[in-house]
Amino acid sequence: MSYENMNKQIIAAVGGEDNIQSVVHCATRLRFVLKDESKADDAAAAQIPGVLQVVKKAGQYQLVIGSTVEDVYNDLVKMINIENDDSYKSTPKEKKNIFDTVISVITGSIAPAIPLLAGAGMGKVLLLILTISGLLSDKSQTYQILNLIFDTGYFFMPAFIGFSAAKVFNTDQYLGAFMGLVTEHPIWTAMVAAKKPVDFLGMPVQLIKYSSTLITAIISVWIMSYIYKYVKKYTPNMVKIFMVPMLTMLITAPLIFLVIGPISNMISEGIGFISMWLFHNAGIVAIPILAAAYPWFVSIGIHKALSPISIQLVATQGFDPIIRVVALCSNMSQAAASLAVGLKSKNKNLKSLALSSSATAYLGGITEPALFGVNLPLKKPMYGAMIGGAIAGIVASFMKIKAFIYVTPAFLSLPMWVSKTENFVIQAIIVIIVASVATFIATWMIGFDDPVDENNQKTKFDQVHEKHDLKSPVNGKIEPLSEVKDETFASGVMGKGIAVIPSEGKIYAPDDGVVTATFDTGHAIGLHLDNDADILIHIGIDTVQMNGDGFKQLVKKGDHVKAGQELVDFDIDKIKKAGYDPTVMMIVLNSKDFLEVLPVVTKKDEEKDVTTNSNVIVLA
Repeated sequence: MSYENMNKQIIAAVGGEDNIQSVVHCATRLRFVLKDESKADDAAAAQIPGVLQVVKKAGQYQLVIGSTVEDVYNDLVKMINIENDDSYKSTPKEKKNIFDTVISVITGSIAPAIPLLAGAGMGKVLLLILTISGLLSDKSQTYQILNLIFDTGYFFMPAFIGFSAAKVFNTDQYLGAFMGLVTEHPIWTAMVAAKKPVDFLGMPVQLIKYSSTLITAIISVWIMSYIYKYVKKYTPNMVKIFMVPMLTMLITAPLIFLVIGPISNMISEGIGFISMWLFHNAGIVAIPILAAAYPWFVSIGIHKALSPISIQLVATQGFDPIIRVVALCSNMSQAAASLAVGLKSKNKNLKSLALSSSATAYLGGITEPALFGVNLPLKKPMYGAMIGGAIAGIVASFMKIKAFIYVTPAFLSLPMWVSKTENFVIQAIIVIIVASVATFIATWMIGFDDPVDENNQKTKFDQVHEKHDLKSPVNGKIEPLSEVKDETFASGVMGKGIAVIPSEGKIYAPDDGVVTATFDTGHAIGLHLDNDADILIHIGIDTVQMNGDGFKQLVKKGDHVKAGQELVDFDIDKIKKAGYDPTVMMIVLNSKDFLEVLPVVTKKDEEKDVTTNSNVIVLA
């Protein structure tokens, strides 16, 4: 499927190709960094078919797409030509606080690599299942090769993160990957394994295993970006091609082993320590609270900031007892809330969207369609999901379940809860059931404002209004619309209505409603009435040619008006002197939405004087 038309609209909505500094995607979102975010048209972006929501957070302009985001992204990058250079810095940028900056860096560095990590993780689970079931021996060469393949995803994680981080820091991506790979060189891994003292220029080097780490790679590339910039600035052009990368390597790589790596390792160990302390001492409180709050983290795009904690725990502890558990509770609650909406709603479109979104969340853990398409717009289902997520979090904390790989929790990823020595699949299924039942009941009991199904609007009108009268918009003599000297109006092709030969140059609202259309010429006005009728009041025939002369609008588009409120002043004599017919027409544009639209006059011999207090149309 081609997304060319959709991406053309996306490019226009974000301010054009020249306004795009970078773009990446995660499981469900396009994540733009724009040179000038004020140039983006949020309303236009939100209206693009296929875009579920616009989220602006942590310096990123995010378009929530859903499960097709990768295909959309692949088509998008073929249509644009952007390079990482410094030219955008001449454009004033909005200052971000430290929190937003950190979140932006983490999500931008990790999000592109998450599908790869999830795939490698599920591959390792597949191997585990094959060996447990006896279908494959862990001593066989086939197992060794497959294990090597899937281990690559995590062993060389610093290189993948370094490559992504370089794009975030607007520096050379290959050097970014290099800084990640240098810590995985066979010589270094052999030194670490040997545990013999190592020094560089007489300075001791800490023997740290950097495989499967994130923080070291991100900080290293951040510092490298400054080194690269200054080296590039002061290096003569004739030797830049080799001198810039060489000097960047020569300065940055030793810093990684001597300073950056040890400091980053301390940060990583601190995160692991705090996480495990929470798990053992405060899990009963922390997990339910995080489970209830997690969908709101997703809604503003900062949930990826928790990914380093999860990945770090899996790498250092061998399991994650917190973040993936929280995600399981939240994902299943979002799925259940959407399921409740789908079964309870009378709106066919919402029902279809809610049920399909629920299935996507249950099976694959992709909750954005349910979150942005159903639960968040309706608001109340979010409360049900929060209640269910918190209850499931309490149950999960009591059972102390653990995830052994980093992947999105769902039914299809249940093997993530299995290791060679422990199995929490049954506990995970219990959590899914608790989250689903608690959320479903809470959402059903809280309810939601079910949007009206356009196909059932007439039924709704009949139930609420047996009949409704519209007043005359002007004082004068009423006549059948069919007698108007304009075929478009007289034929009824625009809808049923009435005509009035005005005796006074004032137009009044026929009922309560909202102004939906105004014209620079002042010769017409559109209203959406509270009884769901869409009304056009047209002053005169061909009076648009007067270019507003003799007309004065008293309201503007979007104004709420009351029955009898004056809307337009017009000069009858000026219309006649200009050679135009001043007859006023009031048309019910959506006549087909009502069982009957009955003008009070149907024949010319029934003409009579009417005032703005006279009923001229009956809707039934």
